[in-house]
Amino acid sequence: MKTTLDSFAGLLAELAANGSIPASKFSAKVRERMTPLFEGAVVVEVRSGAGKRIELRDPDTLTKFVDRHYPSGLYADSEDSVEDSRSLALERYRNTKALGGLNFEIVEYRLTGNQPIRIGLHEQHVQYNPDGLGAFALRDRESVESLITFSGTVATVENPSVFLWFDWVAAGIDLAVLTYGRMSRRMISWLASESMLLSQVVHFGDYDPVGLNEFTRLDQALGDRVSLFIPSEIEVLFNTYSNPLLLTKSSWLLPRLRSSHRPEVQRVLQLMAKYGGGLEHEVLVVQQQKLAKVPAEKR
Repeated sequence: MKTTLDSFAGLLAELAANGSIPASKFSAKVRERMTPLFEGAVVVEVRSGAGKRIELRDPDTLTKFVDRHYPSGLYADSEDSVEDSRSLALERYRNTKALGGLNFEIVEYRLTGNQPIRIGLHEQHVQYNPDGLGAFALRDRESVESLITFSGTVATVENPSVFLWFDWVAAGIDLAVLTYGRMSRRMISWLASESMLLSQVVHFGDYDPVGLNEFTRLDQALGDRVSLFIPSEIEVLFNTYSNPLLLTKSSWLLPRLRSSHRPEVQRVLQLMAKYGGGLEHEVLVVQQQKLAKVPAEKR
C-alpha cells in the first residue's frame, strides 16, 4: 500500500479516488487550505443522511490543484531521489522549509594522534594530513558508506580558537571535534553510538553553567566514557580571569547542576561560587601561550 506524503495529501488522494469524503474529516485548517476549491465549486458540501459530506464536482481542476501543491505527486517513493531534507522538501512541496531542518550536519575535526578516523570505507591518517584538519557529515540515516568510526580519545570543543590553537597532543587528545557551543542531539547520539564505543571523550567548554550543562548532557549519554577537562592551574585562572556575567546570565541552570554526581562539576561550581564568576575556556590558549614564553627549567 502506498503511503501519502502527509495527512493533507492523503485527504486529497481519498477525495480523488472516492469522489466524496465525510465532512467530519475536514478541519478548519484543511478547509482554509482548500478555499480556492470551495470558492470555485470544485468541491461542495452536501447533506448525507444525518451528516454532511464533501463532494468532488470537478476532478480536472482538483488534479491541477494537486500538481501545483505536490509537484512530485501525493505518494512517497520507497527510495527518495535525494537525501537532504531541504532538497526533498523543495522537490515535494516547492518549499525548502516544509520538512523542517537539515537531516545532516557538517562536523569539523582535527586529527592530532596516531589513531586514524574512518569515514565510511576510508581511513584518514594524520601523517597524510600534517595539520589534521578535515570535515565529515553526520547523517540521520547512517550507512556503511557514511559511518564515522574512531577508537582514540576525542575532545568536544566549544570554541574555534581553542580548536585551532590548543596543543591537543600535549593534552593526550587524538581527535578534536568543533561543536560551536551547544551540541546537537545528532552529535551526542554519534558519540554514544556503537561505532564510537571504543573511544573516550573529553569535553572542553566554558567553566560556567552553560558549559557544565553541556558536559552533563554528554554524561547522561556516555557515562564513564566522558570526562571534563580541568587544567591543574584552574583556580589560578579563575582568580585572574573569571567573569561575573558568565555566572549571572545562566544562573537558572545552577540548581540542576548542583544535583550532578560528577566531581568535576562540583569542583567548578565551588570555584564559580568562590570567585563569583565563570571562566571562558579560551583561557586555555592564553595560559598555553604564556607558558611557552617561560623557560622549561622555570615552569
